[in-house]
Amino acid sequence: MKIIIYGNGAMAKVVYSYAKRSMDVCGFTVDDSCIKQNDFCGLPLVPFSKVEYQFSPEIYKMIIAVGFIDMNELREKKYQEAKSKGYQFTSYIHESVLIHEDVFIDENCIILDYVSIHPGSRIGHGTFISSNTNIGHDCQIEHSNWINSGVAIAGGCHVGPSCFFGVNASVGHGVHIAKQTFIAANTFISKDTQEGKVYLSEVGQQLKMKSKAFLKFSSAMS
Repeated sequence: MKIIIYGNGAMAKVVYSYAKRSMDVCGFTVDDSCIKQNDFCGLPLVPFSKVEYQFSPEIYKMIIAVGFIDMNELREKKYQEAKSKGYQFTSYIHESVLIHEDVFIDENCIILDYVSIHPGSRIGHGTFISSNTNIGHDCQIEHSNWINSGVAIAGGCHVGPSCFFGVNASVGHGVHIAKQTFIAANTFISKDTQEGKVYLSEVGQQLKMKSKAFLKFSSAMS
């Protein structure tokens, strides 16, 4: 399978590093205004306005590898634009991910190593799931979500489109996460969220005590 990656940033570099082990990645494309050189990671980098002439949609499939800019709207926009050019899409799923027979993963998804997706769950198109993440049974994850490393989503949850989950965020059983919800790192969600809202746990507090003194104090208290 011949693949073109949309993107020339950190996300595209990460996806290429993973995908090149099992896919035939032939080049990159990005908006004309973002091109400063003609190659990326040693492969051709072509303007998106002309990509179909160098990499025909009849031969090449595409993966959109951009971050969560504008709450994932940029990734969805480029997906739709590439689709209008006639491109089909594939998903990158690391070989360590067990795909149960009743799990559905749509196109243009990126799922990195050691992600656990339990039976009955569905992952919408254009969703990024980073390493060591757990998706519980019978979850419905809609399109264009960004789920960082260490996230745990309990069974029976519904995640609307274009949400962001920070590192080690977690969601209780059966919770509905509304469209474009931002859940910061280490935040636990136990109730349904509201569309477009931010949920942030209290950040780590700096104590006046020095680290060595605190270690001695905590040891004495144990």
